[in-house]
Amino acid sequence: MSLLDDYADYQSSARHHQQNGAQSSAAAFSSQPQDGLALDVNEFDTDGYIATTLEAEDAPVFSLDTVQFRVPNKIISLAVSNDILVLVIEGAKVLRIKLQEAHSIAEASVPVNPTSLRACNVFLDPSGRHLLLSTPQGESFYYYEGWDAAKPLSRFKNMEVTAVAWNSSAWSSATSSTRTILLGTHDGKVYETELRPGSEKAKRSDIAVHCVAELPVRERVTGLAMEAFPARRKHHLVLITTGTRMYQIVGAADLESQTGDKSAVFEAMLRNGLTNPNFQEIPGMPGPGALTVHHRETRAGSRAHIVATDFAWLTSMGVFFGRLTFGAQEAGDSVVENAALIPYPAPSSSTDISSTEQPSSLSLTEFHILLQYSDRVCALNMLNSKVAYEQTIGSSDETLQGLTVDETKHTCWLYSPANIYELVVTDEDRDVWGIYLSRHQFDMALEHCYNDMQRDMVLRAQAEHLFAAEDYVQSAECFARTSVNFEEVVLRFMEKKDNMVLRSYLVAKLKTLRKQDHTQITLLVMWLVEIYLSIIGDIETKLASAGMAIASSSVTQMNTTAEPSSSSSSASNNSSESVLSVKAAYNREKSDMQKELHALVEEHKQAVDPKTTYQLAESHGRRDFWLFYASLCGDYERIVEYWMEKEECVRAIEVLGHYGTPEMFYKYSPALMSAEPVALVDVLMRQPKLTPNKLIPAFMRYGHEPSGGANQSIRYLRFCIQKQMCRDPVVYNYYLTLLVKESDTDDESELMSFLTTYGKDMLYDPDYALRMCKRFRRIQSCVHLYSLLRLYEDAVELALKQGDIELAQIHAERPDDDKLCKRLWLKIAQHMIQAKQPASEVMELVRRSDRLGVEDILPFFPDFTRVDDFKDDICVALEDYELQIQDLRGEMDEATRTAEAMQRDMSSLKNRFAILSTKETCQVCSQPLWLRQFYVFPCQHSFHSDCLTRRVVGSCNRVQRRRIQELQAQIVEITKQRRQLRLTPLMSKTKGAGKQTESDEQLEQQQRRAKQQLDALVAGECVLCGEVMIKSIAEPFISMDQTTVNAGADDAWSI
Repeated sequence: MSLLDDYADYQSSARHHQQNGAQSSAAAFSSQPQDGLALDVNEFDTDGYIATTLEAEDAPVFSLDTVQFRVPNKIISLAVSNDILVLVIEGAKVLRIKLQEAHSIAEASVPVNPTSLRACNVFLDPSGRHLLLSTPQGESFYYYEGWDAAKPLSRFKNMEVTAVAWNSSAWSSATSSTRTILLGTHDGKVYETELRPGSEKAKRSDIAVHCVAELPVRERVTGLAMEAFPARRKHHLVLITTGTRMYQIVGAADLESQTGDKSAVFEAMLRNGLTNPNFQEIPGMPGPGALTVHHRETRAGSRAHIVATDFAWLTSMGVFFGRLTFGAQEAGDSVVENAALIPYPAPSSSTDISSTEQPSSLSLTEFHILLQYSDRVCALNMLNSKVAYEQTIGSSDETLQGLTVDETKHTCWLYSPANIYELVVTDEDRDVWGIYLSRHQFDMALEHCYNDMQRDMVLRAQAEHLFAAEDYVQSAECFARTSVNFEEVVLRFMEKKDNMVLRSYLVAKLKTLRKQDHTQITLLVMWLVEIYLSIIGDIETKLASAGMAIASSSVTQMNTTAEPSSSSSSASNNSSESVLSVKAAYNREKSDMQKELHALVEEHKQAVDPKTTYQLAESHGRRDFWLFYASLCGDYERIVEYWMEKEECVRAIEVLGHYGTPEMFYKYSPALMSAEPVALVDVLMRQPKLTPNKLIPAFMRYGHEPSGGANQSIRYLRFCIQKQMCRDPVVYNYYLTLLVKESDTDDESELMSFLTTYGKDMLYDPDYALRMCKRFRRIQSCVHLYSLLRLYEDAVELALKQGDIELAQIHAERPDDDKLCKRLWLKIAQHMIQAKQPASEVMELVRRSDRLGVEDILPFFPDFTRVDDFKDDICVALEDYELQIQDLRGEMDEATRTAEAMQRDMSSLKNRFAILSTKETCQVCSQPLWLRQFYVFPCQHSFHSDCLTRRVVGSCNRVQRRRIQELQAQIVEITKQRRQLRLTPLMSKTKGAGKQTESDEQLEQQQRRAKQQLDALVAGECVLCGEVMIKSIAEPFISMDQTTVNAGADDAWSI
């Protein structure tokens, strides 16, 4: 018979609600009977039972379900670990069941007399692979998963194992070994060993075992635990319990370095620990002595560790339990904290037998102690020591034999000789929050709340508790997280007249609002801004009072100095120091409030109303906050206006430099240029996006004084022109204006440099520049501008007028016209002669010019000038003239010879001829050449005149083609006219005949000229070896017209 389906459904729904993943494992039993075994589920209709059809959240915390096996023999012992359930039944049989796999039920035998195995201790390691059986007769057996039979342990003779401490490092290990474990025996000894499967074919297991300790009082070892320190992996705790004592042994044991048959690693630690033992003794009769340890999984970074957190020990007087705290303990120290002894609870249905009965075994969950009696199971809450659950078994003649817990899967199991029970734990901590709340442990209560309603109750109770304790700040933060009416809480805190308390509540309440609650967020933020400003104002008032106290203390010290007294002097010093410390505390508090205010406004920038915020800052006189908020909003123009109103131009310029836009610079530069020109220009030079011509109004308002250093307008404009490569003519003209005004008559170097550098591209207006230079009498610049405007005569005249001969010479050489250059040099020479300068200097000018001769300047000298000063120059000039005359005569002779040669060539051309054969054909039409008029070229190519004309017309341009057609039409017309004249009857008068003859001669001349022009166009060169043929190299051999007319032309040219 298979397991009930509704039980499986209940288990799957309850599994995700169990603490630490507790789950029901019985649902995975096989649905197929094996060896006559049938599975069934019985449900108890007693207190605490819940039907499987209820929702998981309505299920009780504890429920007892039973699974009955119909086996031929009774159950002797049971162990569960890692979802592996192991049964030892009468008949020396071992059943190993995988609870999550329906068909994984394996059977093995124990090599003893089947009738002799009536009781045994069974120990299953956390991985569920290793099984240790020990009988009261001192026989021990080892079974490993997959074996058909358990193997006797030959070295475990006469040793009844009563307790085992498994190695926690092997829980998740992939090795087949248990690693180092400890065994407790009936005679008070502790052994160390390591279980390894070895060869399955061997009949016995030769696993080594070492006795590592013996208890000072020889008692049965009822419990044994071995735990490693989380932060000190080589440090270990060993707990050993008997019926009256619990030993704590702390020491070092390196489990990684010692395995197998090597020397025992716990021997030194246990022997030293038991020499002067640290133990807890319960007086009276020995109790059951069972020990259990609860583990939890903790994470250190990415690694998970199993750590022991709680323990419980069955004594004769009750359950002794506490927490295990691992730290820096050394040998002899205790790791037990908050230990307590809970008396055994009285049963709900009292009888003489059960009233004196003690539980035989126990187990721990996260918050409960499970006690197993002979007829019932009981759960004690560790927080309040009350009975949380009690359930008796259904049959009065049935006796429970044991309670075991699967540490890895967190499931609880009980068994009797005939039945197996699972104690299902569902949402174990569902009511824990209430217990913590009653004990005012609010943080723990919040940690274990299941829903918002529970959290609201806890927070409300905590807020009321803190309010009653006058801890208003913490109370406000708790109230903000509750559902208590906002107005109610605000009124309660406003009655206290403490802005700090109200601030705490509003800040905490603000954190609970959703992003879409825009109106509420804005109201709270603006209220908080006003509160913060008030708090900062109150702190500043306190600071002012502290300052006055310091001042009064200083006066007191001066009076004390006049009348010395040791006691009064020391008291005054102490008072001054206390006032200073109070002032420092106020300053720190003020700084903290300002930081919080700034953080609030930054976080809720979108919710802050700008107009209200500015009004609040102004009403409280908080200039720093006003500026901070304006900067946060990017309202830098308002900041600049503020500093301008305060006449703090330097700060306004700093703001412009960091956050200013071009429009802001154009707006505020006129005022700032008058106040702080140097600082403003420094900032302007760092702004590449400015348009310089829009800053000219600011520069025009700048009144520069010669004693005030460099002109800042010139400095900025020079930067724009030279560095930023500005090409705006307005900027250049204004810069030129400033240079003209600032330059000196004696020093025009900068102005001349500007005019020379940028005059080539005409980036400034030269006419305007000339007017400005004339106005301010900048002569050198005027001369340059005249020359730039090609008014060279004016430039030379102005230079000569100022007596600057060298400047005049420079500009006299600039014209491209040689005649003009010579005229300018003559003007300079004439000026020098009229100025009565020595003749030697005039002749030096002539030699330097390379354009004048002595004959050019002689007319300007007076009639009675002595020739001796330039006699040599005159002789040199005459010699030059003679050489030039000789050169001209030679050129004339050469020209005469060339003309005679040309005449001879022309005469020879008249007698030139070509010899043609009678078979000569036209090169175009291939017809005999003599049929009609033809042309013959020196290259011996001959063409009919009409064929040549067509060929030339097809290759010439449109103008030539039109001209040829016009000449042809003209020749035809003239021919017609001459024919008509010949056919006209002769006039009787001689005068008329003379006119007719004259008209025919004119037509003949016109016809001859037209033919000559036509010959020049048509027969100027041979079309086969002249330029026409060269130009036709890119044309196809067959034109598109020929292809259209003759469709086979393409095929004729195919390869």
